[in-house]
Amino acid sequence: MRTVTVRLNSSNQIEVRCGTESRCGECHYLDTSTSPENSCTSIAEPSRQLLESALRSLLREWQRALQSLADGGLIWLPFDFSDESTRWLAVQRTGDEAALVFGWAPVEGWAINPTNLGDLPRSITGFVPDEPLVVEVCGFNALLEDLEAALVRQPG
Repeated sequence: MRTVTVRLNSSNQIEVRCGTESRCGECHYLDTSTSPENSCTSIAEPSRQLLESALRSLLREWQRALQSLADGGLIWLPFDFSDESTRWLAVQRTGDEAALVFGWAPVEGWAINPTNLGDLPRSITGFVPDEPLVVEVCGFNALLEDLEAALVRQPG
C-alpha cells in the first residue's frame, strides 16, 4: 500500500494523499501551454490533457527536489495553484524517514512554473501548517517510490 498518492481527480484538481490525510488543490494556473502572464487572463479552463501533462512535469520536479534533499533538510512541494495563496506539502528528511505536513504559503499560483520549480521548494517563507497539525511519517525511499508510481499512473 502506498503512503503517498498524487492524482488528478474527476474535478480536475490535484489530490494528494499522505497516510490518512488528503487535500485537493486547484490547478487552473497549472496550464503550461501559456506563460504565467497570459494564464492569468485566460478565460478557458485548461484541457484535461494539458493538466495531466503539467502534473507529470510537476511530479518530476517534486522528484528532483526530493532527490537533492539532504538529511535534516526541509522542502515544500506545491500542489494547489490558487490566486493569492498556494497549498504545499512540507517534507523534512531525518535519516531514512520523511515527515510530511500539509499547509499554505502566500505564493500566488500563477507565479509557479510546474516544469521548473528551481529553488522555490527550498525558499518558501510564511508557510503555515494546517490545523490541527497532522504529521505523517514514512520511509524516505518509500516516498520516492510512491512518487514514481504516481508518475507512472498519469495518462500520456
